[in-house]
Amino acid sequence: MEKLCRRQRFLWPLLIAVLVSTPLSACAKTVRWEEGVPVNTGETVIVQRRVEYTLQGSAGNPLDIGWKPQSSVLSFDWRGRKYRFDRHSPMVLAISPEGQPVLLAIADVGWSAKNNYRCTIPYYIQFVPDESGLNWTWPPAVDSAFFNLETNLLLRYPALEEPERRYSVAERHAMNAEALARSPQLRRIDPSYTGDLCRKK
Repeated sequence: MEKLCRRQRFLWPLLIAVLVSTPLSACAKTVRWEEGVPVNTGETVIVQRRVEYTLQGSAGNPLDIGWKPQSSVLSFDWRGRKYRFDRHSPMVLAISPEGQPVLLAIADVGWSAKNNYRCTIPYYIQFVPDESGLNWTWPPAVDSAFFNLETNLLLRYPALEEPERRYSVAERHAMNAEALARSPQLRRIDPSYTGDLCRKK
């Protein structure tokens, strides 16, 4: 009996550590909102967005449990076709000279390594949809037609307690202000922006 009790004392901390370091999928929250996004054609596209949060411990401290985003989805209609994007965190929705919607995002070393995206100046990614509007690919560099386009999507997710709503252009500017002040490369597609990957070359 004493040996069994000692074994249980050893197993309980291990079980607790496993539980708190694993996402608590039963404890999930979804934040939904819409954005009125003015694009470079002068039109406004209504974008629906959704972020899923789960309760989980942080990587450095599994006992530090909090709500953390696990996945995000952006969707919109353009010229009678539906588009859905869930790959990255875009900053700009634009329309190409050919009339096709594209999404632009700042590149980062982790994404570049995972997707074999080489150093390019400016260090952004241009996502291009296929005919289905569901699958997105990226050319080796951003088209110069999109240089200097200003950020037109929310960079910071609304708070968990925020009710579902549509954010205006003015509200987006206010919510993005802190991130834009901290990271000038997020303000627009800066033709001279050099990312960490390029600086290391």
